[in-house]
Amino acid sequence: MNNLIKLSDVSKSFNTPKKIRVLNKINYTFEKGKIYSLIGPSGSGKSTLLNLLSLIDRPTSGSLCFENKVINFEDK
Repeated sequence: MNNLIKLSDVSKSFNTPKKIRVLNKINYTFEKGKIYSLIGPSGSGKSTLLNLLSLIDRPTSGSLCFENKVINFEDK
């Protein structure tokens, strides 16, 4: 397989005075050598997804794999 990034059941929520679920169980595989774009209306989760993919942020649940290596988000 030519998988670069794989998202498995990735969800992201923000806890403000009320819980806001931005991403809900995303499953997707990004392949090496392909070009992707994110489009959607304001508030649809594009920046949140990019922050997860670039490891700026952690998912609330689910897993990310980069080149078949699972990213461990545990605190050290």
